Amino acid sequence: MLSSIRKFLSPLNTLLKYTVSILALVYIGYRIATTSFSPQHLYEFFNPTLLIVVGFLTIGNWIFEILKWKVVINTFKNISFKTATYQTLVAYTYGMITPFNSGNYAKKIFFYPKEQGKRIVFLNLSKGIYQMLTTIFFGVWGVFVLMNEINFELYNQQLFFILTSCVGVIALIIYRVKILQLVKSLSIKVHLQLFLYSVIKFVCFSFVLMVLLHQENLPLLKLYAGICAVYLLSSLLPILNILDFAIKGSVALWVLSPLGYSQQNILIAYFVLWICNHASPSILGSILQFYKSKEH
Repeated sequence: MLSSIRKFLSPLNTLLKYTVSILALVYIGYRIATTSFSPQHLYEFFNPTLLIVVGFLTIGNWIFEILKWKVVINTFKNISFKTATYQTLVAYTYGMITPFNSGNYAKKIFFYPKEQGKRIVFLNLSKGIYQMLTTIFFGVWGVFVLMNEINFELYNQQLFFILTSCVGVIALIIYRVKILQLVKSLSIKVHLQLFLYSVIKFVCFSFVLMVLLHQENLPLLKLYAGICAVYLLSSLLPILNILDFAIKGSVALWVLSPLGYSQQNILIAYFVLWICNHASPSILGSILQFYKSKEH
């Protein structure tokens, strides 16, 4: 009976790998093909130095995401950076096309024995909690810096800030037990590593937007505060990774346009960010799946 189930699950797992990879690649291609930016706008927006800096920051962002996964898994099993890279990118491909990043959690469970399932979910959650706390810290600072710059009456942003803040507080209250459990279950060294890697990761991907949106006539501090506020507000919205460009781009237009930033540049910058932080790792994850499937 068990052998029959295994024989059935093996081709099903292979079919799922190919289906997820193809769906991710098709969506990425569709998004690129249907996003309307004129060649002139794109040409004026880019230069070789900018692309190199964005590339290094994107690589840094994913290196520290992979290191966070390696750190939490090393609490019970030592894995190499190569293995952590494979698991992170492949799981991200699944998370990209599933609600609430659920595919990411589900796929990572299958990398380890069944009895480790709950631990894997918890460790993945702990990694995410540190990233969220980092986003909240920088985001609250950004909102505080911009309080005098925002036209609350025109955009009704005050109500939105209050509502999203309430959502954040409620989430902390609901998950306080899990957070306390996390604090007690991991060593101080792991906590410090997760905190440090989360901060560096946040700086990397937020500085991508700094580079893309920088305008000489507007202060950098105001821009960075706006970017941090955008990440805070958009992180409180339950979105699919495949819709990240649309949702975060809309929030960015809402927050940054009143500060004097070009709407066209904001849209292009978020599209580039989507390509770097979502499309590229999903393509790599799909390729790794195909390559791994051929090995077996």
